[in-house]
Amino acid sequence: MAKKPMKSIVNPELNRLVLRTIEAYNRYRSPEATAKLLKLEKNGFTIEFEGSFCQSCGVQDYFEDFIHELKGLSSNTEVKIGEIEQTSPQSFKVQYTVKGGFSRGKLDEEDLFQEFLRERGLSVRDYAASNPCTKDVILFHFRTWLFERNTKRSKPRI
Repeated sequence: MAKKPMKSIVNPELNRLVLRTIEAYNRYRSPEATAKLLKLEKNGFTIEFEGSFCQSCGVQDYFEDFIHELKGLSSNTEVKIGEIEQTSPQSFKVQYTVKGGFSRGKLDEEDLFQEFLRERGLSVRDYAASNPCTKDVILFHFRTWLFERNTKRSKPRI
Protein backbone atom coordinates (compact mmCIF):
# COMPACT_ATOMS: atom_id res chain seq x y z
CA MET A 1 0.00 0.00 0.00
CA ALA A 2 1.42 3.38 -1.01
CA LYS A 3 2.03 5.89 1.73
CA LYS A 4 0.48 9.34 1.49
CA PRO A 5 3.10 12.06 1.12
CA MET A 6 3.48 14.14 4.27
CA LYS A 7 2.22 17.68 4.06
CA SER A 8 5.02 20.19 4.21
CA ILE A 9 5.00 22.59 7.11
CA VAL A 10 3.91 26.02 5.90
CA ASN A 11 6.47 27.85 8.01
CA PRO A 12 8.86 25.63 9.98
CA GLU A 13 10.05 28.53 12.16
CA LEU A 14 6.48 29.47 13.11
CA ASN A 15 5.76 25.79 13.76
CA ARG A 16 8.78 25.57 16.07
CA LEU A 17 7.81 28.78 17.89
CA VAL A 18 4.23 27.60 18.43
CA LEU A 19 5.39 24.19 19.70
CA ARG A 20 7.85 25.83 22.13
CA THR A 21 5.08 28.16 23.30
CA ILE A 22 2.77 25.19 23.89
CA GLU A 23 5.49 23.49 25.92
CA ALA A 24 5.97 26.57 28.12
CA TYR A 25 2.22 27.21 28.39
CA ASN A 26 1.46 23.65 29.45
CA ARG A 27 4.32 23.60 31.95
CA TYR A 28 2.64 26.35 33.98
CA ARG A 29 -1.06 25.87 33.30
CA SER A 30 -1.68 22.15 32.91
CA PRO A 31 -3.87 20.34 33.99
CA GLU A 32 -6.12 23.37 34.55
CA ALA A 33 -5.63 24.27 30.88
CA THR A 34 -3.67 22.29 28.30
CA ALA A 35 -2.86 23.53 24.78
CA LYS A 36 -2.40 21.36 21.68
CA LEU A 37 -1.61 22.44 18.11
CA LEU A 38 -4.37 21.40 15.71
CA LYS A 39 -3.47 23.27 12.53
CA LEU A 40 -0.74 25.51 11.17
CA GLU A 41 -1.52 27.76 8.23
CA LYS A 42 0.28 30.43 6.26
CA ASN A 43 -1.09 33.30 8.34
CA GLY A 44 -2.00 31.62 11.60
CA PHE A 45 -2.64 28.50 13.61
CA THR A 46 -5.36 26.74 15.61
CA ILE A 47 -4.89 25.59 19.20
CA GLU A 48 -7.16 23.29 21.17
CA PHE A 49 -7.44 24.14 24.86
CA GLU A 50 -8.73 21.49 27.23
CA GLY A 51 -9.11 21.53 30.98
CA SER A 52 -11.24 22.47 33.94
CA PHE A 53 -10.36 26.19 33.57
CA CYS A 54 -10.56 28.37 36.67
CA GLN A 55 -14.17 29.46 37.10
CA SER A 56 -13.27 32.84 38.64
CA CYS A 57 -11.09 33.74 35.62
CA GLY A 58 -12.60 34.35 32.23
CA VAL A 59 -11.84 31.52 29.81
CA GLN A 60 -10.69 34.18 27.34
CA ASP A 61 -7.75 34.89 29.69
CA TYR A 62 -6.31 31.44 28.96
CA PHE A 63 -6.31 32.17 25.24
CA GLU A 64 -4.69 35.58 25.75
CA ASP A 65 -2.07 34.02 28.06
CA PHE A 66 -0.98 31.90 25.10
CA ILE A 67 -0.18 35.10 23.18
CA HIS A 68 1.85 36.43 26.13
CA GLU A 69 3.87 33.19 26.27
CA LEU A 70 4.49 33.40 22.52
CA LYS A 71 5.64 37.02 22.73
CA GLY A 72 8.04 36.03 25.49
CA LEU A 73 9.77 33.74 22.98
CA SER A 74 9.49 36.06 19.95
CA SER A 75 8.73 39.68 20.77
CA ASN A 76 8.46 40.75 17.12
CA THR A 77 5.60 38.37 16.28
CA GLU A 78 2.16 39.95 16.52
CA VAL A 79 -0.66 37.48 17.09
CA LYS A 80 -4.39 38.13 17.46
CA ILE A 81 -7.23 35.84 18.51
CA GLY A 82 -9.59 35.05 15.67
CA GLU A 83 -12.50 32.65 15.97
CA ILE A 84 -13.21 30.77 19.22
CA GLU A 85 -15.32 27.60 19.11
CA GLN A 86 -16.40 25.72 22.23
CA THR A 87 -16.28 22.04 21.27
CA SER A 88 -17.31 20.63 24.68
CA PRO A 89 -17.83 22.00 28.21
CA GLN A 90 -14.07 21.70 28.81
CA SER A 91 -12.64 22.18 25.32
CA PHE A 92 -12.16 25.13 22.96
CA LYS A 93 -10.65 25.55 19.50
CA VAL A 94 -9.02 28.94 19.09
CA GLN A 95 -7.77 30.32 15.79
CA TYR A 96 -4.87 32.74 16.03
CA THR A 97 -3.85 35.09 13.24
CA VAL A 98 -0.27 36.19 12.71
CA LYS A 99 -0.40 39.87 11.75
CA GLY A 100 2.06 41.25 9.22
CA GLY A 101 3.75 37.92 8.62
CA PHE A 102 6.14 36.03 10.81
CA SER A 103 9.55 37.27 11.75
CA ARG A 104 11.76 35.16 13.92
CA GLY A 105 14.05 37.98 14.94
CA LYS A 106 17.40 37.20 16.46
CA LEU A 107 18.68 33.66 16.51
CA ASP A 108 17.99 31.52 19.54
CA GLU A 109 21.12 30.75 21.61
CA GLU A 110 20.30 27.04 21.46
CA ASP A 111 20.37 27.17 17.64
CA LEU A 112 23.66 29.06 17.73
CA PHE A 113 25.19 26.50 20.09
CA GLN A 114 24.17 23.69 17.72
CA GLU A 115 25.69 25.61 14.80
CA PHE A 116 28.90 26.09 16.82
CA LEU A 117 29.07 22.34 17.54
CA ARG A 118 28.41 21.40 13.90
CA GLU A 119 31.22 23.70 12.70
CA ARG A 120 33.55 21.72 14.95
CA GLY A 121 32.27 18.32 13.86
CA LEU A 122 30.44 17.70 17.13
CA SER A 123 26.85 16.93 18.00
CA VAL A 124 24.70 17.74 21.00
CA ARG A 125 25.01 14.06 21.92
CA ASP A 126 28.84 14.38 21.89
CA TYR A 127 28.59 17.42 24.14
CA ALA A 128 26.16 15.70 26.54
CA ALA A 129 28.50 12.68 26.82
CA SER A 130 31.48 14.89 27.70
CA ASN A 131 32.87 15.15 31.21
CA PRO A 132 32.18 18.38 33.16
CA CYS A 133 35.64 19.81 32.50
CA THR A 134 35.31 19.30 28.73
CA LYS A 135 31.82 20.86 28.81
CA ASP A 136 33.25 23.94 30.54
CA VAL A 137 35.95 24.28 27.86
CA ILE A 138 33.39 23.85 25.05
CA LEU A 139 31.13 26.50 26.63
CA PHE A 140 34.08 28.87 27.02
CA HIS A 141 34.90 28.46 23.31
CA PHE A 142 31.24 28.88 22.41
CA ARG A 143 31.04 32.19 24.32
CA THR A 144 34.20 33.38 22.56
CA TRP A 145 32.79 32.27 19.17
CA LEU A 146 29.49 34.02 19.93
CA PHE A 147 31.26 37.26 20.92
CA GLU A 148 33.41 37.20 17.76
CA ARG A 149 30.37 36.43 15.61
CA ASN A 150 28.44 39.40 17.07
CA THR A 151 31.49 41.68 16.74
CA LYS A 152 31.86 40.83 13.05
CA ARG A 153 28.18 41.65 12.44
CA SER A 154 28.37 45.00 14.22
CA LYS A 155 31.40 46.34 12.30
CA PRO A 156 30.49 48.97 9.72
CA ARG A 157 30.92 47.87 6.13
CA ILE A 158 33.10 49.97 3.89
